[in-house]
Formats: sequence, C-alpha cells, structure tokens
Amino acid sequence: MTVTETDLPLNGIRVFELGIAIASPYCGKLMAHFGADVLKVESQTSPDVVRILGSAWLKDRDDLAAIASDTSPYVSEMNASKRSVGLELKTAEGKAAAMQLLAECDVFLANFGARALVDLGFDYEAVAAINPDIVYVQLPGFGSNEDLPYYPFVAWGPNQAPLVGMDDFTGHAQDPPAGIATVAPPDYMSALHAAIATITGLEQRDATGEGVHVDISQFETTLALLGPFVMDYELTGTVHSRMGNRSMWGSPQGVYPCSGDERWIAISATESQDWDALRAVLGSCVDSDFDDPSIRVSAQDRLDEQIAAWTAGFESEDLAGRLQAAGIAAHIVSTNEDLLHDTHVTSRQWYQVAESTRLGRDVFTNSPVKLGRTSGRWTGAGPSMGQHTRDVLSEVAGMSAAAIDNLIAVGGAFEQVDPETTTTRPWDDWIHLLLPGTEDARDL
Repeated sequence: MTVTETDLPLNGIRVFELGIAIASPYCGKLMAHFGADVLKVESQTSPDVVRILGSAWLKDRDDLAAIASDTSPYVSEMNASKRSVGLELKTAEGKAAAMQLLAECDVFLANFGARALVDLGFDYEAVAAINPDIVYVQLPGFGSNEDLPYYPFVAWGPNQAPLVGMDDFTGHAQDPPAGIATVAPPDYMSALHAAIATITGLEQRDATGEGVHVDISQFETTLALLGPFVMDYELTGTVHSRMGNRSMWGSPQGVYPCSGDERWIAISATESQDWDALRAVLGSCVDSDFDDPSIRVSAQDRLDEQIAAWTAGFESEDLAGRLQAAGIAAHIVSTNEDLLHDTHVTSRQWYQVAESTRLGRDVFTNSPVKLGRTSGRWTGAGPSMGQHTRDVLSEVAGMSAAAIDNLIAVGGAFEQVDPETTTTRPWDDWIHLLLPGTEDARDL
C-alpha cells in the first residue's frame, strides 16, 4: 500500500516550536515524522544550543565559519523534517510576526524556562488571546506555577538527574555517584511525555472545541522513573542507592571483561533456572558453594571475580552467542560502533539519510514508533537556520514580499546565511561503512 501525505496521522496539524536542545525539539521531530508541519522558530541573538555546537571537523575551515551553526549532528538529529523560521522575538516586529503565525497553528510547543516565556510575552494567556483553540504545551524544568518553590529555577537534563536522585543510583557502592550527564535521560523522558500530552490535548480540543494548556514539569517526568524506589521508602523506610551493575533481587548480574581492548559482556542469571544454565556453561570455574542462592547473594564479590576470570578468556561476541544459545540473558556491552552495525538496528532502518540544503545529505536516527499503515516519513534532514523564513511568513502568516523584506530590514526576522555556501560531511565519500547499502558520494 502506498502511503501519501494525507494518510499521515498528523497531516494538517501545524506546530509552533520554541525549542532548545532536546526536550521539545525531540517531541517536535516525532510530530514532524508523522505529518505535522513543525515550524522551528529560531533566533540569531539567542540561538538553540545545537546551533552553537558546530562540528569539530570545521575547526580549521575559516571558509566555512559562517555556516558552522548548520553543521552540528544534533541539528538533524533533533530537527529533521522541520521548517526553520528566523524570528527575533525580543523585537516588537518579530513578536508581532510570531503572533501572526501562532494564529494559524494548532500547537504551541516550548521548553523555555517558565519565566522566560512570560518575559517574552508568550505565556499561555497571551497566546490563547491570539488563538483560543491552541494546544499550548510547555516543558519548563519545574512547571509553570509561580507559587511553587522551584519555579524560579532553570534546568538542564544533566542537572535534573542528580536533583531527582537518579545519579545516586548510578555507579558502584564504594564510589561517588557517577552521573549520567553524557546522555541526559530527563530530556528524552520529557519529550516522550510531551508527545503523548500533545496528542491528548489535540483529542481534547476535538472533543470540546476548546484549546488547552498542558503544563509538563521535567522534574516530575524524571522522578516518575524512580517511582518504585520512592514508594518503597514511603512504605518500608528502605533507602536504595547505587550498586554498580548488580540486582537487588539476586546474583549474579553484572558486566564482565572479555578479551580485547575494553570489551565487556553483561550477564544476568538471578533466577534459579538461569543459574543452573549458567553453571552448566561455567563448569568448575566457580566454587560449588555458589549453588546455594543465599551464598551467591552474600558473596557477590567472590562470585564476580570468578566469573570475570572465566569471561576474560573469550571474545565478547562469541561468548554472548554461546550464553544466549544456552538460554542465559547475556549481550555484549555495545560501543557506538557496535550499534552502528548491529544487524537488528540496521534491519529496523534506525539510521536515516535525507537531503540537506547545506550538507547535501545528513544522517539522523529514525522514529522508534512504527505504525502499520502510516509509518511516517522524513522530508529532509535538519534545516539551515532561517532556511524557511520567507516561505513560512508568506504561506502561513500571509505576509507580502515587501512586508517580509521590511521585517528583515528592521531586524525582526532573518533568512539563511550564505545560502550558496555548501559542503559535505567527512564521511560522505565512505558512507557505506557507516550505513551499509547507502551509496558513497563518488558513486552518486
């Protein structure tokens, strides 16, 4: 069956996104994949952090300095299939143009701080006055109720994790909290909550004919991950903390070294039948008293040392296959390179390549959500900053060419910088090594 644009579940929905970094941009990316027209409103004076990052390979390329803001891998990763609209919301002219766009939108999506939206004049009351039917979705760190204690605080994924106690679970018991700053799960948790909330808000609007204010606290979306531990303390007074890779329910469970440089395998055999299967493979490499489950729990250090001495003699991939064949939960500890070539990942077409005005083409990850008949589509990689300003202001806001020219002249809007300047990523000539089946640039 051929899927057309009109078949997509969010076809006809237009989203006005004030997004920075991950939380609302990732939500917007998912909506764009399923057919929404997502307008990413951007500023040159206060750019999205992903625009500031640039790319390391441009370090010594002075000739490409002007387009560095379009080259970060996160630009496509968070903004594929969106349209970039350059508006300076701190100017009266830029704000007025934004309000014209909002009058034609279904969803307002932002992860700016709650105070920042108020100061900009884009709080719910101001937006609803322009568009009463708007589904207004905001994701500040701590919600938008100014009477609550954390309202004045600003947040970032890496500082949300220790704040809610997630970092206290990360690391080994004898070490300080390890932290999870390189991944920032709070951002992704908030984005997924926002996606569900946006769809729910649209359903409510359709049912009632009225817009809705959706107020998401990133603090609470992250705290929700730790619900069982919070409730355990409430009910029993138990304080759980970091335990490395172990389980509180049984042993062995851990990460063990294999042959080679930094090659590891994760093994979990906490149930009796799992231990029996693992014991059959281990043979005499572990002491016989470990057949007693209470000993396996009370002497985990000794058990882990003996398992580690055994695993060190194997290559991680071979050992993982051997243990899986025996019915044991085991897998290599994957590196980025492992995941790039993982056969399951590639078979799900997780990595996508799409056209980029600035880079020719770019790579980003697919949507993990797949609908049987309307699975979504990507219309392009991440846009250049301000790439669609003129088109959107004309098509959506109904502004004339002269009005757009004037708006740009007074600093209320901007367009793509140096549109004639293009380049390619370093991997473009050997992309097949990253994505098997994709043609290298020289083969196109």
